[in-house]
Amino acid sequence: MKQLIFAIIVGAAALACGGGIGGSAKMDIKAGGKDTSLSVKSSGSDRSVKTFTDVGGKVTTATSFYAIMANYDLDTTNVGTMKKPLTAPEQVRVLLQLIGEEGTDQKSDIKPGIYKADPKETYMKLDSLSVSTFADGKETNTSFDTMFSGSKITGQVEVTSVTADAVSGKIDVTDGDKSVKGTFTAKIAAKK
Repeated sequence: MKQLIFAIIVGAAALACGGGIGGSAKMDIKAGGKDTSLSVKSSGSDRSVKTFTDVGGKVTTATSFYAIMANYDLDTTNVGTMKKPLTAPEQVRVLLQLIGEEGTDQKSDIKPGIYKADPKETYMKLDSLSVSTFADGKETNTSFDTMFSGSKITGQVEVTSVTADAVSGKIDVTDGDKSVKGTFTAKIAAKK
């Protein structure tokens, strides 16, 4: 019985420290003709609202959640500071934007679920995905085609956990010869 209680305590401590299933957040990336891995060192996020107007004039909204993960220390003041130009060899940053359920707004939390990489979807979708790398003295930005209806993009982002402090999940998205696959955790800034 003591061993069972000890095992439960150790397991709970591992989860609290971010050591859940799959260990630390890591993504395997193919972009710009190169293969690289991103072991997430720092992350941040932001929320806004996206407004849609259909052909009949009906206006709807949905929460828009930005997650930015990097293998260096991000300045997480806001999205602009998190997107500062890369400056050192081997720096990698991934930015993804998810659109939530119809009728949600800027105050709505993103919810666990599947967000498809499908330009034909309006809600519960991956709205943008980009990878920034630094090599040979310059930054290279690679965007995935999440908007064009003829896009070859496939895959999804699965948000597996949303807490007051972080959003975690899995990503498996391919667009031609580009791909991002793995796990992520993005810290959520304290609500004001």
